[in-house]
Parts: sequence; structure tokens; C-alpha cells
Amino acid sequence: MSDLPISTELYNRAMAGNRNAQFELAEIYMQSDKDEHVELAEEWALKAAQLGHVEAMYWLGEGYAIYAKDMLEEDHEEAKAYFEHAHRWLEQAVKHHHPAAIFELANFYRRGDVVEKDVVKSIEMLEQAAKLGEVQAMRDLVAIYEHGLGVDIDEAKADFWAEKVKAAE
Repeated sequence: MSDLPISTELYNRAMAGNRNAQFELAEIYMQSDKDEHVELAEEWALKAAQLGHVEAMYWLGEGYAIYAKDMLEEDHEEAKAYFEHAHRWLEQAVKHHHPAAIFELANFYRRGDVVEKDVVKSIEMLEQAAKLGEVQAMRDLVAIYEHGLGVDIDEAKADFWAEKVKAAE
């Protein structure tokens, strides 16, 4: 099978369509530096996501977004295609209220990655992610309200989110 720690039992469960086993396989393959293992990680994550595994949806969205950012300088069209893949999978995870996916998608609206730039929507999504416990979203909200980034300066909101960050850490 491979030189990675994959049990026959795990592989069989994944082959039988168990989305949790499929995502577990994806995570194991992703730990490898070999290109063929990274490709297998993507394949298994896609299978799990298509069966409704929310973390796999987020994982794919985040991975595609990272790859797209890396590709921006080299091949803008390929980067755009990967941003579109990322956006699609993050949207799926957002439907399941995945805090990190909401945070990532908020950044798409802040930057205008394959969506129309919309600072108001970005901030609304950051607040949604922060309310679900996403600490980086809380930190971003502190900066946004403290410095008036796309909104009026609001010291009360900046202080509110700063307290939430302290409580979460």
C-alpha cells in the first residue's frame, strides 16, 4: 500500500465509503513529502468532502487557497481556477457553520478573490466566525475597529473583541 502508517482496516473502511476513514487517510497522506502522496491526500479528501465531511471541505478550501496564492505570480489563470475551487469548498463548509471556513471566506471578500470585493460582507463574516470562537477573526476585528479599516473607528467594539481574545487564549 505505502510506507505510511495506514492499516488495512482503515484503508478498507475508506474504500467502503466511510467519510471519516477517507479523511483520516487524506491526513496521513498529506504528512508525506512525496508528490504522489499529496495527490492521494487530495483524492481522499475530495471523496470525504463529497460525502459531507465538513472538515474535509474546509481542508480542501484552505489548501486550494494557499496553492492559489502561491501560484499568483507564476500563472494568474491557474491561480484563479484554484481560488474558485477554494471558494466552492469553503462555501460548502460555511453552510455547516465551520468557524475557520467562515474566516477564510471573509478574507476572500476582503481581498476580492474570485468574488466582488465587499468589505461590509467580510466584516459580517468575521463577526460570525468570531462568535463561533475563531480567535483570529476576533483579532482581526480588534484591528478593524481600532484603526477604522473599512468602517468607522469604534473603540467599544475594539475593546469588546480584545476582551474576547483574552478570554479565548
